[in-house]
Amino acid sequence: MECCMQKHFEVIKEYDPTPKNQDGSIRWFLYRWDDGKNGVRRLVRCQKCGTLYLVQAYHLHKFSERKDTLFEDFYTVKDEREADDLNQTYTGIQLEHKLTPSFRF
Repeated sequence: MECCMQKHFEVIKEYDPTPKNQDGSIRWFLYRWDDGKNGVRRLVRCQKCGTLYLVQAYHLHKFSERKDTLFEDFYTVKDEREADDLNQTYTGIQLEHKLTPSFRF
């Protein structure tokens, strides 16, 4: 995983920040304060070791200080199917409570 900390990733898939129900309606935004513009998820692969990660990235707006903070949480997944399942099952907050990120930038 040391090589992964060098941020050499290939994007395999970009997920919709607003997962949909079967009827096409929005299931949820990644975060409760999100309007669908600030949170993203993607599946990436380390170009050196091949490890797959579900990346959850979001801007947290600090209104009092007028600063934006970008968080990128990297969750190790075994394959694309696991990443797809996590994306469809958990909101951003739920994923943070369910899994511990392998690392964060």
